[in-house]
Amino acid sequence: VPGAVCWGARAAAASRRHMRVAMLALVARASAAATASVSRIRPPAPSPTQWFNVRGHDVLVKRDDQYRLSHEFGAGVAGNKARKLYELAETGPGAAAVASLGGHQSNAAPCLAALCHARKTPFFYICKPVPRWLRKTPAGNYARALALGAILVPLQAADYRRCIADEAWRTALLADVAEAHDVDGAVRWVPQGGACGDAEAGVAMLAEELSTDLADLGGARVVLPAGTGTTALFLARHLASSDVEVCAVPCAMRAPDLRRSMEKLDAATGGAGTFPTLLDAERPGEAPLRFGAPDERLLGMWKELAVAGLHVDLVYAPAAWDALLRDLERGGD
Repeated sequence: VPGAVCWGARAAAASRRHMRVAMLALVARASAAATASVSRIRPPAPSPTQWFNVRGHDVLVKRDDQYRLSHEFGAGVAGNKARKLYELAETGPGAAAVASLGGHQSNAAPCLAALCHARKTPFFYICKPVPRWLRKTPAGNYARALALGAILVPLQAADYRRCIADEAWRTALLADVAEAHDVDGAVRWVPQGGACGDAEAGVAMLAEELSTDLADLGGARVVLPAGTGTTALFLARHLASSDVEVCAVPCAMRAPDLRRSMEKLDAATGGAGTFPTLLDAERPGEAPLRFGAPDERLLGMWKELAVAGLHVDLVYAPAAWDALLRDLERGGD
């Protein structure tokens, strides 16, 4: 279930109810998976497409919010993370434990926790110190990850940064953490948000679906929000031989940083040198959007999409739609 920032008491209450239902569903699926005897998952059916009209523009939406790893070891993981974590769900961790890193409300944290819970594999999650209010009243993806057995490893800011940059230091840290929790064996590392070569298999399946979905349109552009740029990079790679152009909207970092992130991942996964086109997420003359921060512009876009019948998250999708619509209004195709 995608994480979302909610404004207002009514939205917050609805979000809490939704969170409890989603958390219970994930726990139920993961618990049922614990006794399963199979070791692989069935590929889900392709996600559907649906036309929406927004500001007079007809846009075909790939409904990956309805894409779900429904088999025992898929643990009910859905959406974009179901694409990026497909290989891990299918083959299993291949290690005594799994570890990753990210924010307290990361979408990846409960998804990885669910996959590990399904296979009775410990999951260590490295994060910055948890705020007192969140420890006292767990909510959102943080609560979901804890309910699914995630073991938090809070680090001060300097060590958190070092964990990202220094592989040898991180390996030693994880060995100590594993020993402290009586885990005997290797720990599989999944970079923040699943930004690694393991994500390519699931995204390649998405590219194959899109090739079929867009076969009769000709020269289509696929626009998607980008955090680390992993999905956008592999989608561009696997659609390179088609007439489909992949466009990414930077949501979690500025465009130059996103480009460097994708170049680093591209080099680490074969160096194909194919990259998505970056659309400008910033409005001229206005303050740039702050990732994950409440913003009237994003809330307005979210409401506009809801009126059109499309209900999305409040973090990524509104920024991508805002950039897409501004590009169309400037005369983009």
